Amino acid sequence: MSQKTSIKLNWDKAGKINHQISGVSLPPPRNNNLLWVLAPSTPLLLSHQYGSMQPSHGLITSSWIIDMLFDNKYVLMPINSALKGGIIDFIYTGGPSIKVKFHPQQGIFANSDSVEEGVRQLLNNYYHYVYSMLDGYSRIAVKTITTLAIGLYFTFIEEQIQSRTIGKGKDSWSLAFPSMSAQIISIVSQKYYVPEKHSENEEWARKQTVALEDNKIKLRSKRNSLFTTMGLY
Repeated sequence: MSQKTSIKLNWDKAGKINHQISGVSLPPPRNNNLLWVLAPSTPLLLSHQYGSMQPSHGLITSSWIIDMLFDNKYVLMPINSALKGGIIDFIYTGGPSIKVKFHPQQGIFANSDSVEEGVRQLLNNYYHYVYSMLDGYSRIAVKTITTLAIGLYFTFIEEQIQSRTIGKGKDSWSLAFPSMSAQIISIVSQKYYVPEKHSENEEWARKQTVALEDNKIKLRSKRNSLFTTMGLY
């Protein structure tokens, strides 16, 4: 039988997040909820939402996160009142990867566009909320996994554009998106790691920081190209 850990999210009128964790506790040394639940939940929630967002919305959300992680550009957003709360489930199936589900809590008369807008605003705020709790090594790990997820998504969008499935004036969701999302979740959940704090990791941190700067340049270039092609500028 599958087991799960859940993160319940709420926020105030300004969009400031708070959370509660319940369910299965991971065994030591993975029983640190900040490093093994909250930190991976950011790229995993982003990857999950790639499966439901229109291409333009996924690109814009990715752009917000790139700017926040690499340039400290961040604006706390009020979250659309159509979205009242949310629950992220990590479902442990016994294999090398996990499954992710997100349960938005919405108002009775909320429409899907308003809820989706709220989820994008939640992603923006939640990423900063979690990232601000992390130390230097853990931030490097989250940056690395996030750039992996965004890079895979950008590649998928490029393929959709090349096949003329989407493009300027054709901001279309299709059944290919949930499949892509599931693949990214599988990859991200298997690749996630928590670096240990010891002197041997200083060289790793230095090299990884250099690699991340290179990835930043590549992601920005792809972002600019995709924004232009999709008519987002």
